[in-house]
Amino acid sequence: GGRGGGGGKKIGKKIKKIRLEKELTQEEIASAAEISLSHMSNIETAKTKVSLITLAKISRILECTHDE
Repeated sequence: GGRGGGGGKKIGKKIKKIRLEKELTQEEIASAAEISLSHMSNIETAKTKVSLITLAKISRILECTHDE
C-alpha cells in the first residue's frame, strides 16, 4: 500500500538503479553534484527532499558516461 505523496522514493530508486548500472559510487555522484555523501544517500533512500537543481545535476552526471 503506502499512501501517496511526493515521487521522492521513485526518483531515489531510479537514481540508484542508473548509478549501479554505470558502476558509480555515491561518493562520486555526491562530489560531482556538489552535495554531501549523506545527502546523496538520503536522496536514494527518500529520507530527504531533493531540490530540482540537485536533481538536474545528478541527472546530468548519470547521463554522461565516461566510456571512451
